[in-house]
Amino acid sequence: MCVNLRGPKGVITSPNYPVQYENNAHCVWVITAMDSEKVSSFSLLFIFSHFFDLERGYDTLTVGDGGKIGDTRRVLYVLTGSSVPDLIVSLSNQMWLHLQSDDTIGSAGFKAVYEEIERGGCGDPGVPAFGRRSGDRFQHGDALTFFCQSAFELVGERTITCQHNNQWSGNKPSCICKYTYFYIFIQTYLGLC
Repeated sequence: MCVNLRGPKGVITSPNYPVQYENNAHCVWVITAMDSEKVSSFSLLFIFSHFFDLERGYDTLTVGDGGKIGDTRRVLYVLTGSSVPDLIVSLSNQMWLHLQSDDTIGSAGFKAVYEEIERGGCGDPGVPAFGRRSGDRFQHGDALTFFCQSAFELVGERTITCQHNNQWSGNKPSCICKYTYFYIFIQTYLGLC
């Protein structure tokens, strides 16, 4: 199955999503920006409307830059399991995705959003739950700094910078409750965690 998509934004799901995708699946999506002055960005986020779960080590989603599908020199990521970056940004006005599954056990698949962004930018990585961020520009050289509410601890990079390869220098951090179980119960009861 091959699907061609055009910006400025849209949703991509694996076959049968949210039900398990088939064995021996071979699906390709090509995203082309409508505005040639923009690049297409593809984000995979762990929130309720965005989901990623492939059979770890056996089923893959390869994300590549440009219009030549399968060009190993243009591969941005090979994703498997459930761990993905916050945001993947192409260097051109096209991006391709290739889902390949083996002949056994499948998983729920994925749902992701793509959106055109300005050339020379990294896209908006978002704000962590129970946190906030300083900075609202996403162009090359711009930095974002993250903070957590008082009952939470920052896990990950406090500051990330938009690099010239259109990727952030790190993923958006998380804010986790910094108290033990007993304190978590009290903090949750009081609405702090």
